[in-house]
Amino acid sequence: MIKFFRKIRQNLLMENKTGKYIKYAIGEIVLVVFGILIALQVNTWYEASKKNKLKQVYVQNLINDLTKDTIQLNARLKENEERFVKHSDSLLAVIKEPITKAKDVKNMAQISGLIGLRTMNTYNTNTLNILTSTGNIDLFEDFIIQEIMELNRLQAFEIGVSNGNRNSYFSLYSSYKENYVLGEDINQALAEQLWANVDPVKLAPQYINALLVNNHAINRYLGLTKEVLAKTEELLDILNAQKDKHD
Repeated sequence: MIKFFRKIRQNLLMENKTGKYIKYAIGEIVLVVFGILIALQVNTWYEASKKNKLKQVYVQNLINDLTKDTIQLNARLKENEERFVKHSDSLLAVIKEPITKAKDVKNMAQISGLIGLRTMNTYNTNTLNILTSTGNIDLFEDFIIQEIMELNRLQAFEIGVSNGNRNSYFSLYSSYKENYVLGEDINQALAEQLWANVDPVKLAPQYINALLVNNHAINRYLGLTKEVLAKTEELLDILNAQKDKHD
């Protein structure tokens, strides 16, 4: 093709057809520029197609991660609401009764002991970590990026608050166990002998404080986890809509 154009130029010069040569030269330049523009457009389309395919992989991976999170969060919420918070609320309700005395708190502590605490969420953030570390989060529209980062912020805040409350409770729990045995730790006869010598007035504040901190930790966890769950479900709806658009 190059030899063909060169031959035409040579013939025009040999025939001294300068005007036609100039027109031909301009036409050749236009043709070359047009070819370059087409090549650039094809390359742009190819790069856009490649980025869109990569984005759809990330969309699916995020959907998988967030779906796992919703299953986990719903299970943890149900467990805490049904197993822990009701028990905690019922014990505190008795303590708040005007007729409750220190000896009643001692009996409650001996029978019920202290309540467990399961307020630890493990979020699936592998895809988000890859997106941020590679810079590929820019593949998404700004409003989706904002939703993703807001969810990440809520998750981090929940983890920080729950860890702090959990540490506070287990610090009181450990201190309590240093002074008072829990019924399940030893045989019943020995437990009753040890509890018989427990001073109710000394025990009551430690037991009540532990219950209050436990109750606060559970309810704070429930509130923050519900916020995370709501944002997770909202982002899932957005990502599923993105996926449906390209299916």
